[in-house]
This record gives sequence, C-alpha cells and structure tokens, in this order.
Amino acid sequence: MSSKWSKFHFYEWIPMVVRLQSVKNEDWQTTRKSMLKTTLKFKYDTLEKWLVQNNYSSKSKVQTQHYVQALRRSGLID
Repeated sequence: MSSKWSKFHFYEWIPMVVRLQSVKNEDWQTTRKSMLKTTLKFKYDTLEKWLVQNNYSSKSKVQTQHYVQALRRSGLID
C-alpha cells in the first residue's frame, strides 16, 4: 500500500451493510462526483477535507477508505 494513501486506511474489513449505508449519503455522493476526471492530488485533498469537515466520523472514514479502495482496484494508485 502506498504510504501516502495509507492515511485513508482505517478498518481491516468493512461490513457490506455499513459500506452501503455510508456511500448512499447524498452529500458524499456530491463530493464523490466532484472528483470524477480530476487529478489524484485533487482527489487526495478532497478526501482529506471530507474527513476534517466530518470530524473523522466513522461514516466519513468508511466513505474515504472505500473510495481509495476503488482507486486501487482501478489501478490509479498502488
């Protein structure tokens, strides 16, 4: 795992129901869509801001970790 992106790794395993509840959040979906076709730097900065805006809540941790996992699966990051 790339050390830079590892700051978004909070859980070893996220139950499917928790993941689904977290990613269905309307504000998160707006933020997620704002990152489409942007640079990795923009994505990274946006994820950092999202965590801060949400006081590092469990939900925001799940959302950002899930997003980073998707970036990894798509081969955009290590």
